[in-house]
Amino acid sequence: MIASIVSERPAAPLVRGRGAFSLMELLVVIAIIAVLAALAFPAGQRMIASGHTAKATSNLRQIGGLLTAYVADNNNRLPAAEPAGWATATNSKFWQNLLRMHAGMPVRGNPASDPWLPEMFYDPVVKKGRQHLFGCFGGNNAVMKSPNGLPMAALAAPGQKVVVASAKDLSIKQRFDSSWYFDGRSVTKGSAQADPRHRGSALCLFADGHIEDLDIGKMNAIELRKYFMPDAN
Repeated sequence: MIASIVSERPAAPLVRGRGAFSLMELLVVIAIIAVLAALAFPAGQRMIASGHTAKATSNLRQIGGLLTAYVADNNNRLPAAEPAGWATATNSKFWQNLLRMHAGMPVRGNPASDPWLPEMFYDPVVKKGRQHLFGCFGGNNAVMKSPNGLPMAALAAPGQKVVVASAKDLSIKQRFDSSWYFDGRSVTKGSAQADPRHRGSALCLFADGHIEDLDIGKMNAIELRKYFMPDAN
């Protein structure tokens, strides 16, 4: 009897599963993803740029420490930015190598065939294949005068004089996006010049050791002279 009652119960209705998304729904989802990606990409790029600038600032601060030590041990005189008579990256007397040798730091890579300076002398903003062998930060040749370097006493206001800045090389058919020197008398001209590659500003190390971003593109001739030329010139 019980079996008969059970058998006579109506069957439960089948629950039909939801089918695939319609074309319109897929298009809406794709559009939302595209909008979110478009919003996220600039933010991501800004974060990467900020990270690179922070690393470059740290590198430049380390360079400042080496520069201070060098000046103290060399009659209070800055190293020359671009001295005559240099031969190779391992034994020449351009300013970065003088600092490296004074600190007793080894080169990276093969000293005979492919020597590179310590990592601090390079700017992460500049791609590896476009970095100049001698570094990405340029010594101001108007202040770090060749061939002997300028005495610090000649700088009446060290806190206003740029000795090192992010720089680029426009010579050799634009082979490099960086330079180890630039001429303060023509900061934004010539084959090697200060480079505003850090969000539109040049990252600068001053003679007193502090670091500052300078918007050199908006400076007039008086301001450029104030920051990039010795007071006596």
